[in-house]
Amino acid sequence: MEKTILDYLNLIKKRLWLIVLFVLISCTTTYYVSKNYVVPVYSATAQLLVNNAADLSEGNNLNNLNFSLNLIGSYKDVIKSPAIMDRVAAAHPEFGLTGDQLSSKVSLKSSEGSQVINLSVNDESYVKAAGIVNAVSQTFIRSLPELMNLSNVTFLTPADPKDVPGPANGGYTMNLVISFVVSLMAALGIILLMETLSGALRSEKEAEHEFGLPVIGTIPVIRNRDLGKDGDNKARVGEGAYAAVK
Repeated sequence: MEKTILDYLNLIKKRLWLIVLFVLISCTTTYYVSKNYVVPVYSATAQLLVNNAADLSEGNNLNNLNFSLNLIGSYKDVIKSPAIMDRVAAAHPEFGLTGDQLSSKVSLKSSEGSQVINLSVNDESYVKAAGIVNAVSQTFIRSLPELMNLSNVTFLTPADPKDVPGPANGGYTMNLVISFVVSLMAALGIILLMETLSGALRSEKEAEHEFGLPVIGTIPVIRNRDLGKDGDNKARVGEGAYAAVK
């Protein structure tokens, strides 16, 4: 028998306490874990602009641009190389990182056809992350003429240590929102699955559809409050139980 939307709404209303309990436990657990065990990680980003560098005539601007774009791949390798990272580590002992550790923390990305290189660093301290990404950028620009006999990179956008964004791995507020949505969907799914697998008949309509016979009488659910003051002495019945009184 196919169920209507009203049937599902009645089922959700009937099991609302179970849904609320499941969501409450999930959100409480998420909040506790997020506040006590999840360490926030911050991301700092800087941008480098690769300018045209080829010594070409003004009529060959396209070739000039292509030359600069082809350099970006080499520049990425140079930035991550020990030649740059070891210099940053030696010049900034306050970071407490070796060249290899700095290289593993720096991420590089550039869009196809773009002359901008994006450097990002993740760390538990945003001030430290911003300091690392700025130091790497500045060291690369100063070392470029020596390493490649070129000077066509501009520090486009440095990371601002004073502008502290939210954690890159999400704060506890976002974790709570995600936990609420996921637990709510899980609770509804479990209830609907239990209803689908259950063979119990819960209404006259289901009984008539199952047996193909008309229903001529029903016994309503009797609760203690329906029996008055003497309900506890006469019978103890609850939801889903049927009783006959002599």
